[in-house]
Amino acid sequence: MCPKVSRRGWVYTGRMNQLRRYAVPIFLPALLFATAEACLVPVLPARAVELGADTALAGLIAGMLMIGQVLGDLPSSWLVARLGEQRTMIVAAALGAVGAAVAVIGSSVTVLLIGTLLVGMAAAAFNLARHALLTELVPVSHRARAMSVLGGTVRGGLFLGPMLVAPLVAWLGSTSAFLASIVLSILVAVLLLVMPDPEVLLRAGLDAETTGSGLTSADRPDTAHTCDAMTSAPSLWQTLVDSRHVLATMGLGIASVQLLRASRQVILPLWGTHIGADPETIALIMGVAGAVDLALFYVSGQLMDRFGRLWVVLPTLLGLALTHLALLPVHGPWGLMVTATLMSLANGLGSGIIMTMGADLAPEHHPAAFLGAWRLVADAGSASSPLILAGLTAAAGIAASAAVMAGLGIVGAWMLWHFTPKFLPPELSGRGRV
Repeated sequence: MCPKVSRRGWVYTGRMNQLRRYAVPIFLPALLFATAEACLVPVLPARAVELGADTALAGLIAGMLMIGQVLGDLPSSWLVARLGEQRTMIVAAALGAVGAAVAVIGSSVTVLLIGTLLVGMAAAAFNLARHALLTELVPVSHRARAMSVLGGTVRGGLFLGPMLVAPLVAWLGSTSAFLASIVLSILVAVLLLVMPDPEVLLRAGLDAETTGSGLTSADRPDTAHTCDAMTSAPSLWQTLVDSRHVLATMGLGIASVQLLRASRQVILPLWGTHIGADPETIALIMGVAGAVDLALFYVSGQLMDRFGRLWVVLPTLLGLALTHLALLPVHGPWGLMVTATLMSLANGLGSGIIMTMGADLAPEHHPAAFLGAWRLVADAGSASSPLILAGLTAAAGIAASAAVMAGLGIVGAWMLWHFTPKFLPPELSGRGRV
């Protein structure tokens, strides 16, 4: 009979918890994949216009990356359950290369849309697989820091991708960005193929480090994981039914985080246009904001591990909400620069919060199905943000859009403040049960 060993309660104080153990097998491929995806972001609208799309259709094609992630979240959980995390990441990297190739080879807007959608779905599978992998490998004492570093790789990719393709596009044209994405995606797949499975490395390291330590097989997490392999993964539908309460409460709160995160990427350039700033100035402001976004990603994990999740998610949501309101009196580029910087600081503080809380709430065995549903709810917030902003701006103006987004952020913060202690223990939530 399998011993009952809780992954959540196990804390190992030796070298096993050092995050550098995951630098090459997990964080490096994640950074490269995020960079590959980000290579496409600056050129998708221009490529669409080259193929005959109008401005609205070009915007829709650019949004296909996010829509693809939403569509891919639930199927990705099925793929992880069938193939495992490492193989899923290899498949996702290959699919990302195929999607970028389809997008650059095609001579029509429809083919470009399909290729971009494939890249988004590949990103969903890759992100879910690495999320599930860290959920299972990292002890709870270091979970938030690991997830924050993982979130930092996404931010790093969003910064490095445009920096990499800017000179390439100036020299070779927009197709070079797609080629760069293909090369990076193939590099990720090759790295994952030649490197040992991180889970195998963890078990081997644990065997070596616990020799003579007095731990029995029942005390070690690899024993629990071996027993985990004997149990069958729950169906996706059953997971959705079992998790409906947490998804309808905390899930909606987390969706509001993604809603405001996506909103800032749209509303800042829109506000710059509204106040008459030229495109070069807006681009500079967005670039500075992107760099600031990287500043606090590790601090976020330290705060969550030490004080609890609410100490990060609430300042992040309230900070994003208040900085949306702070746009209302802005009438010049310097005011926009200050507001954009404060927005990025609030967003950077929340690095990894969605992945951390998803890992906290996921079942101890076979977490992929729940994480797929969790990411679906969060990504739905991101995907809906541009649609909400567009509708509000058309109906009531950009100032009203900023105010409504701020209100949604405050509502989301209240939901997380109220419901998090009901689903997480005090040492993880950061607040006693209510």
